[in-house]
Amino acid sequence: MSSDMAVASSSRSPVLVIGSGVAGAACAIRLRSLGVAVDLVEKATFPRAKVCGCCIGEAGLNAFTQLGIRDEVLDLGMPTRRWCASLAGRRIELAIPLGVAISREVLDPLMMQAAVRSGANVSMNCTATIKNSSYDVVSVQLDQNATTIRQDYSCVVVASGLRSGNCGGLLPWTEVPHGPFGISMMASSVDVEPGVIYMACNPDGYVGLVKLADGRVDVAAALQSGQSSFATGDPVTRVQRILATSEFASVELSDFSPVMTTPPLRRSRRAGHGRVLAIGDAAGYVEPFTGEGMTWGMQGGMAAADLIAAKRNDLNDVGDVWEQKLAALLRCRKRTCRVVTTALRSPAACRIAAGTLRLFPGLATPLLRSMNKA
Repeated sequence: MSSDMAVASSSRSPVLVIGSGVAGAACAIRLRSLGVAVDLVEKATFPRAKVCGCCIGEAGLNAFTQLGIRDEVLDLGMPTRRWCASLAGRRIELAIPLGVAISREVLDPLMMQAAVRSGANVSMNCTATIKNSSYDVVSVQLDQNATTIRQDYSCVVVASGLRSGNCGGLLPWTEVPHGPFGISMMASSVDVEPGVIYMACNPDGYVGLVKLADGRVDVAAALQSGQSSFATGDPVTRVQRILATSEFASVELSDFSPVMTTPPLRRSRRAGHGRVLAIGDAAGYVEPFTGEGMTWGMQGGMAAADLIAAKRNDLNDVGDVWEQKLAALLRCRKRTCRVVTTALRSPAACRIAAGTLRLFPGLATPLLRSMNKA
């Protein structure tokens, strides 16, 4: 980038993807495989820690296969085969299809490198701001290393996560952020079994634990927000309280590092308009509980790339088409997750679920397959 380029350039790059997390990287890789030139910009510098449950299921592994990095992910991650939950004080265990636990410090650079190998033009430590969108072009301001330029794009894909801005006013929130907030941390001395996804639930929320390939344990939770909930203690204390009522682990405060939180998780926005699309968490969020979020992000990123490639000669309404396509892609699975996560906070529902699944574990199969389908 040249410091003297402060106005829109005369050339136009076909597609800009803002954000190199799992959704943005998947979109860029897929676009390149379909012959579409793409710029991929990321405001952070990798590796980075990020609030995440670190678990990816069967459909996520299928997505990695399509992206050409399944073997690398399995080599760097910890395979998962069981789900163990504490529901209303009752412990249940279920076999699950092969999945993997992998930290975002490992996964994000891996996917970014795959995007580079695919031929995407990748810029790190670069902030992109949509300045204007017209019938035939989207103008974006790019800031990197104290240099600012304006660049015109045929299409812009926003994949910059929960804290995405208003996308130039084009994609307003239709469901403002509310509900539970996320918290994540790494623990170095928690005694949990490799290959098992643990979950402890109570009315305040739920906490998941999984061991990573480097021996650390990822601790991720969704906790109730609101003044009455915050009055019960700080987030780490509340996580410890939930774990204390389970049979899984006794975790000391000193074990946690670093502690990261998110804004309220439940949100929806208009997912597309004109030549601008939103994917992944930038398009909205319903808290998943066994790793569906990253899978949805990758699936959405690849589906957006397929749509852009199919309409590459007529992109003036690609965002409006994407709005309908994304809703159809995720509607049923998000509804299922919202019902389940709400039930996990009900002691009565947890007792019924635990008792039923202990007697008839096969009843969980349709639910797992529904959320894990490719």
